[in-house]
Amino acid sequence: MNLTKDQIQYIDTYVEKSGIEWFDLKIELVDHLADATAQILEDNPEIAFEAAVTKAKLAFGTKGFKPLITNKTKQIESAFYNRVFKYLITFFSLPKIIITAALMYVLITLFNVVEVKVYFFNSLVGVLFAFTILSFWWSYKRKTIDNKKHLSLSYMQSVSQIVNLLAQLFSFSLTLFKSSLIEGQGVFWFIVLWVISFLFCIASEVVSRKIYKDQKSLYYQYKIL
Repeated sequence: MNLTKDQIQYIDTYVEKSGIEWFDLKIELVDHLADATAQILEDNPEIAFEAAVTKAKLAFGTKGFKPLITNKTKQIESAFYNRVFKYLITFFSLPKIIITAALMYVLITLFNVVEVKVYFFNSLVGVLFAFTILSFWWSYKRKTIDNKKHLSLSYMQSVSQIVNLLAQLFSFSLTLFKSSLIEGQGVFWFIVLWVISFLFCIASEVVSRKIYKDQKSLYYQYKIL
């Protein structure tokens, strides 16, 4: 059987009052509970609608929606980093490998041209720290859509933290091996690792923007309905 608009609104409010503050997870739960409630009412026509909703929620167990939130969060983060990795490896296959090779060539050339080598390394580390600041800002700007939280966007702060960690690791490595690097020892591998880290930053931002765009489209589509 099909539920009325008021009944679906009741389930929507019921889910929100259950502590679900993320819009995307809420609509998923509302759809699930609506289907389960409709089935319960069809099988037991004598049961009250509110009781059917409560019975439908019991299917989630005694802990309610908490295990679902935990599992969903893990799934979202896993799916995100899987997409980032897939995008990252495109920089090592045609045609994007040309960009990667060109970037490597430019950096190696700059190292050989720059007289004060420490400026070269400081600039590379500075780029990562700059990206960290931008990443935190972008994640803040994409924290909500129309002032509503989305579980699919909640991972973005962790991306900023990873970028910050990469910047700190390169800064620490530069401090530890500065003399050797200035003399040209291990420069190639330093540049290789930096390029991979930089491309990871690019990949994570591209994927984040795509997910934000999809979530925004989903939100306004659901809002219209």
